[in-house]
Amino acid sequence: MFSEHKPTTHNVVAKVVARPEFVGTLHDDDMARSLGYPAALVPGIDIYAYLARLALQTWGSDWLFKGVLSSTSLRPVYHGDDLVVYAGPIEHKDGEKSVEMAVHNANGAMVASARAALSDSVDEAPDPAGYPILPRPADIPPGDPQALRTGMRFSSSAETVSASANARQVKEFLEPSSFYEQEGIVHPAYLQRLALKNAHASFAHATPPIFISTEGRHFGPARTGEKLDTPGAITRLWERKGHHYMESEQLVLANGKRPVMLIRRVTIYQARQEVSAPAPAAGGAVAGSGNPEGRP
Repeated sequence: MFSEHKPTTHNVVAKVVARPEFVGTLHDDDMARSLGYPAALVPGIDIYAYLARLALQTWGSDWLFKGVLSSTSLRPVYHGDDLVVYAGPIEHKDGEKSVEMAVHNANGAMVASARAALSDSVDEAPDPAGYPILPRPADIPPGDPQALRTGMRFSSSAETVSASANARQVKEFLEPSSFYEQEGIVHPAYLQRLALKNAHASFAHATPPIFISTEGRHFGPARTGEKLDTPGAITRLWERKGHHYMESEQLVLANGKRPVMLIRRVTIYQARQEVSAPAPAAGGAVAGSGNPEGRP
């Protein structure tokens, strides 16, 4: 838990829980090692999940109604890495409680930065009318830098999370609490995963997405059995050193009308194409960069 009076430290052993979609990607231990990596890369959204547990432990279910968590990946995290989360004391300012966090590996390198917050009052949720749910077309439009433009909207393939699927996802995120299963609440990191999957599947990209950063702002929990959509749009595009970056915004909607979470995210949607460049990690992996957002 975070503390009102002093900094705290929290230990996490990062792990990649095997999933069928990881086979043949850098999240697969055999594939990663065959390409010269020390172990499978842990997806950036999984790091987000490790941090979300601290917010839940501190603020309870209130955090799912009026909380925020942002996370930025700075360096790769590998399966089996011993991580230490350094959290500052809880600060009170501008109608919210907040905590700054830094995640370090066993070598002392900072691999991620983060911020968790809880508003004193419930923020007004965005109007769902501004986030139309578009079905996935039969012909996926091109997703190369020449085709994409700011303002283009994502399609959404709805998912309904069953109780058994929810239990599996909670285990994938190494969640120590039984809260999500007992309450029938979908883990916030799964909402992040679903949003990223829908965003990237909306266009035909040349490479898998590389997760850089995200912010999730809560307006209420998503529950098992609800139909979940993630409509949204591209808000910014830029290129740096051959990598093509996308900033986007998506609103998680339950049953097509109830706002659950507003997600703002940065990814590399097309990695640099050259023989000497490291292979990109699929499915929202951490990108190793000293300047992760690639801003000039």
